[in-house]
Amino acid sequence: MTDELRLAAVLVGLRGDVADLPLLHEVRETTYDTWCGLGGMPEPGASADALREWAKELDESLFGTDPADEPVDTWTGLARNQGMTELARVALIRRLDEIVMDQGRLRRPDAPRKLTTAPLRALTHDFEGLGDRIQALRAQRLYVSLREGAARVVARLDQARLERAVGQLPQAARTLADLRDTLAASEDDSLRDWRCGSLGRFMAKEHYRLARALADAGEPEEARALLTAAEAILGELPEVAAKTVRELAEEAVARVWEVS
Repeated sequence: MTDELRLAAVLVGLRGDVADLPLLHEVRETTYDTWCGLGGMPEPGASADALREWAKELDESLFGTDPADEPVDTWTGLARNQGMTELARVALIRRLDEIVMDQGRLRRPDAPRKLTTAPLRALTHDFEGLGDRIQALRAQRLYVSLREGAARVVARLDQARLERAVGQLPQAARTLADLRDTLAASEDDSLRDWRCGSLGRFMAKEHYRLARALADAGEPEEARALLTAAEAILGELPEVAAKTVRELAEEAVARVWEVS
């Protein structure tokens, strides 16, 4: 039971062709979820007016008739699913530009003095899905600037990943260095034992991945410096967590020394 299936039933019902009722009921009876999701459907033999009225009520309650009322991600999602990635990308860039120019667009309706960062996180995800990591990084950097505490640390680590992915290796190295400094000086209780949680593993892995990327880019000195930081993090991880990092660590070490 998806919105797309429900909308398809609405569009068929709005035509008012009673010959479609058996097909609609066959769809409705597929599963318990579809039976519930398409509730109130007229029985076969009902009039065209009854079919249209059911479809109209469902349409007005769930979809509406004005396309302008739909959020932009409705259209970008449909465009992406149909292979119109450039059309989706342009619309998403326009949406991001609007937020960059006016962060008031992020104000929460229930708390106007507060901002919600969910649209930025969604934009980062959508841009990555389209393969546009440059725009994903742009959205992620603004997202990071609006986060605090542990959430900001995790968001900055994701920023470093994107910087590495787009080839901004010096920026990624600076981001990781700032993260190390932040974690070392933090008095946030939620970050006190960061090495024991998933954050410790992710930090170590991103350091090794960036060290290898620097080696591949012909920057052996920078790669060795980052490798030293990675080894320090790995050495402080619990054994169980360290095991998940060692294969990546060995590959990165071998590559760094290969070019040194």
